[in-house]
Amino acid sequence: MKKIIFLGLCFAFCFSASLESLKPIDFNIIKQESSQQSPTLLLMGGIQGDEPGGFNATNIFLQHYKITKGSVWVIPVLNKHSMLYNHRGIFDDMNRKFARLPLNDPEYGLIENIKNLINTPQIDAILHLHDGSGFYRHSYESKLSNPNRWGNSSIIDQEILQDVQYGNLKETSNAIIEHINQHLLSPIHRYHIRNTNTAKGDKEMEKALTYFAIKHNKPAFANEASKELSVEKRVYYHLLAIEGMLDRLGITYEKDFKLAPSVLFRLINDKSLDVKIGKNIFLPLYGLRPMLKYFPLPKGADISNLELESKSHILGLLPRNNQIYLKYGNKLMTRLHPEYLEFDYSLKQIAMKLDGKDELVPIGSMVSVAQSFKILPMEGYRVNIIGYVIPGDTSLKPNETGVAIERKNCMPRFSIDKAGKIFRAEIYKDEKFSGMILIEFLQ
Repeated sequence: MKKIIFLGLCFAFCFSASLESLKPIDFNIIKQESSQQSPTLLLMGGIQGDEPGGFNATNIFLQHYKITKGSVWVIPVLNKHSMLYNHRGIFDDMNRKFARLPLNDPEYGLIENIKNLINTPQIDAILHLHDGSGFYRHSYESKLSNPNRWGNSSIIDQEILQDVQYGNLKETSNAIIEHINQHLLSPIHRYHIRNTNTAKGDKEMEKALTYFAIKHNKPAFANEASKELSVEKRVYYHLLAIEGMLDRLGITYEKDFKLAPSVLFRLINDKSLDVKIGKNIFLPLYGLRPMLKYFPLPKGADISNLELESKSHILGLLPRNNQIYLKYGNKLMTRLHPEYLEFDYSLKQIAMKLDGKDELVPIGSMVSVAQSFKILPMEGYRVNIIGYVIPGDTSLKPNETGVAIERKNCMPRFSIDKAGKIFRAEIYKDEKFSGMILIEFLQ
């Protein structure tokens, strides 16, 4: 027992020490707006980083819903560093910082940004997504289903917000749960309203985001999906809550999929997802080796805020243990063992022969070939194809252009993927890294 306690203390110390170099990452706002922009819903997830139902739901919403009337402003994940660490709140619980907060709190500026956004005149209502324990019930039914649980409930702070449009909070919450309860996967999943009656003395809820909004005359609701459920089932109930809220506000929408957990599992684990890192590096998200060694990254850059371009809105790079973790929500996709270099961004494309056909290939992309590829020589640039060695060449700075390369010429252990099909072609201008092309062999 003492050994377990000691190890726990060591972990806590190491985790706390690792936070010294961290700074909160500000949130992104993505606006889905129609020509008729009113009313506007502010939709948020991920204020607690260990609640993946919420930020996966906002991510699916942004990728697969289209607003046809009204507006939805989406913050996919409020607490990005905590999401990357899969931690409730690495600087303490962010959802308990909306009443009073010391100026020296690391998240003070971020909280002020959220408050200012909530008070934006265009915003008519707020829906905040959470994952909660068990299944909330008004009276005790079991250890899993009782008044002390939060899961599968619609949270309001009070019944009415006087003289405010959409201020009948109870009525709106009832409309949301009625919509959800028409589509239950199991009877135990039934939703209920949980009115915290915050103003009557709930000291914890007084510190929460929704109560801050209520005090500033903004109708605010929280939707809790049960932690007893798989992530895709949590996302299912969150999306039902969002749809119920949109219907209540009169915001119309279209979606490109059938709302079912099996479909959501495929969408969340979309094997076609990829990411572009810092404009000139491309990676698929799925199928990567657990570690990619000597991976070029810009020297002196703030890695946590390095630009990422993807269909997904919940990606991040997390410096940890002298490596860079590529995270998709809470999921670790690969670890990059970095080689920090000066970057040159002037090169936009290169000439290649793909299966004998001439192509201009953008930097930071992936091409597929059946038989062979060749990178044509470029004045002032050299190419290093990771996993390929020109026979007899012992140069420390190879230039592997002008030769047709087949899969048999590349050593599988140097591929970026577990299947041994995708290889890196790194391009350099003198000592500077100019970008990367990925080559995928189809056979």
